[in-house]
Amino acid sequence: MDERTAHFIETMGLALESDGLPRIAGRIFGLLLVSEDPRSLDDLAAELRVSKGSVSTNARLLEQRGVLEQISRPADRRDYYQVPPDLFSHTMAQRLARWQRFHEAIGSARLSLPIQSSQVLDRLEEYQEAYIYMSRVIKDALARWEAIRESRMSKVGASG
Repeated sequence: MDERTAHFIETMGLALESDGLPRIAGRIFGLLLVSEDPRSLDDLAAELRVSKGSVSTNARLLEQRGVLEQISRPADRRDYYQVPPDLFSHTMAQRLARWQRFHEAIGSARLSLPIQSSQVLDRLEEYQEAYIYMSRVIKDALARWEAIRESRMSKVGASG
């Protein structure tokens, strides 16, 4: 692997680590982000010089987060991973789902907890209003992005 690619992969490791994931998860993501073809766990472990067990654990974690997808190949028992083609939309939809769960917990607290403080009630109400506004804006932006993406993909398909 060349030095610039190695630097990028390490930068992705640090970026995802600052987001609460293990650094190796970020390194796996970084490598797959710049890989044209899916990679097996063995390939990832060898290229990143880490254990296959660590790669397996972290690849599954990234798959659960929606930033990697596992694929299989006919007559090959190994697991392969790749970045999904709709990575951005997929990860944003997952983030919105996590926000929704948080929002529901806040709404439930507002209605069911014996909160007497107007300051606390105002805080919870402001959060709910901000969530509703931001989720609407993000959903609208994602819909516009999907239209742009589809247009781009159809132009690529027409020229290829």
